[in-house]
Amino acid sequence: MAYVSSIPRPGQWGDRYLLLLSVVLFGYAMNGKGFAYLGVPPIFVGEIALISGAIVYLRTGCLIATLASLPSFLLAVAMLWVLVRTLPFVGAYGFDALRDSVVVMYGAFAFIIIALLLEKPSRINTIIRYYGVFLTVYLPAVPFLFAISRYMQTSIPRWPAVNIYMLLLQPGEVATHLVGAMVFTLVGLRKMRFVGVVSVVATLPMISVQSRGAILAAAVPVIFAAVVSGHARKLAAIGAVGLAVFFAAYTLETSLTRDYREPRSTSERSLSTRQIAENAVSIVGPGDRQTEGTKEWRFQWWTMIVNDTVFGPNFWTGRGFGLNLADADGFRDGTNRDHAPLREPHNVIMTMLARAGVPGEVLWLAVVASWMWMLMRAMWIARRRGDREWAGLFLFITCYVMSIIINAAFDVALSGPVQGIWFWCLMGFGIGSVMVYRCQPRDAPR
Repeated sequence: MAYVSSIPRPGQWGDRYLLLLSVVLFGYAMNGKGFAYLGVPPIFVGEIALISGAIVYLRTGCLIATLASLPSFLLAVAMLWVLVRTLPFVGAYGFDALRDSVVVMYGAFAFIIIALLLEKPSRINTIIRYYGVFLTVYLPAVPFLFAISRYMQTSIPRWPAVNIYMLLLQPGEVATHLVGAMVFTLVGLRKMRFVGVVSVVATLPMISVQSRGAILAAAVPVIFAAVVSGHARKLAAIGAVGLAVFFAAYTLETSLTRDYREPRSTSERSLSTRQIAENAVSIVGPGDRQTEGTKEWRFQWWTMIVNDTVFGPNFWTGRGFGLNLADADGFRDGTNRDHAPLREPHNVIMTMLARAGVPGEVLWLAVVASWMWMLMRAMWIARRRGDREWAGLFLFITCYVMSIIINAAFDVALSGPVQGIWFWCLMGFGIGSVMVYRCQPRDAPR
C-alpha cells in the first residue's frame, strides 16, 4: 500500500485558504457588520483571515513577483506611508490607531490574492466558480435579509460583547454586490435566472430610499459596463420600461397620499417612490430639508479637512491614524446608539487626506488610477485579440471595484472589513488576473 502524506502540499494550502477566504467574503456580504464581529475581541474573523493569509502568502514564494506591477508597487509604498503615520500614535490611541489604518493596510489581501494566482493560475477559474455559487445563494436571499435588517431590526439579536446586531446590512454594501451580479451577467460569465431578476428589482428600491450613494454605486458601473460591452441599447430599453413603471407608481402615490412628511433623519425615510425621487433629485440639485442637511454637513467637514491639510499645517503628515476626527472637528453624531460612534468623514478621499496628508492622498489616488488603467488596457487588448472571456472578466472586476469606490465616496466603507476586505481582494484579483493573462502564450486555449 502506498503511503499518502496527511500534510497538504504547498499548492493545497493555497486552495484551502482560497475556500476559507471565499466563505469569509460570503459572510460579509450576507450579514454585513453582524458577521464582522464573529470572534473574540479584538481578534475577529477578518483578522483570522488576514493572519492565515499572510502565512499562505509566505509559502507561495511569490513575494517579489507580487510587486512586479505599477499598482501593486504603489500600494506597497502607500501601505508603508500609512504604517509610518500609524505607529507613532499606537501609544496614545491604542487599538484605534490600528483600526483606522486598515483603510489601506487591508491592501495585504491584494498581495495574498496576487500570490495565489501567480502560484496557480487555474485559481482564476476557481474564484469565478465560487462567485457563481455565491450569487446562487445571495440573490434570492438579499431582499429578505436587507428588509429584516432595516425594518425589523429590533427583533435581531446582538453580539453581547460589542452590542452589535448579528445582521446589519448597509444599502451601499448591497448595491455593490448587485452591481457585481448584474455585470457578471452582462459580460456573459453567467446567465441570470428569473429569481435573480426579481431579487434585483425588489432590492434596488429598498436601497435607493436609504442612500443616494447607493443609487450612484448601482447605476454608474452598470451603465459604464453596458456602454463598454456594447449593450447600451438593451440597457436603455430596460431603463425606459423601468422609468415608465416608476413614474406611473409615483403619480399614483402622490395622488393618493397628500399628507407626506419629510423625514427628520435617514432612518425615517419611508419606502416610497417619492423618497426615491427626492434622493435622485438631490444628487444633482436641491432636495428636501433632510437630504440638504446631510449634504451641508459633509461639505462643511470636507472643507475643514482641505483647509487643514492642502492649505494648512498638516500638508505633509495629516493628523495620523487613531485620532477621532469627528470629535476633533466637532462633527460627532451621537443620535444613533445602534452604531459605533462616527470617527471619520463619509468619504475615503477625505479620510486619506485628513489622516495621511497630501502624500498619502496622492499615493491612494495613484494606486486607484494605475489599477484602473491596468485593467482597462488589458480589457481592450483582450477584446482586440478576440479573448472575449478575458475581456469580460476584466470589465467585471473593474465595475465591481468602481461601485465600491463610489460607495466609499459617500460612506465609511473601506475603513471596515465588510467592504474593505472585498475591495482589496478584488484589487488583487484584478492585478493577478492581468499578470496571468500577459503570460499566456498566444496559441494557448482560451
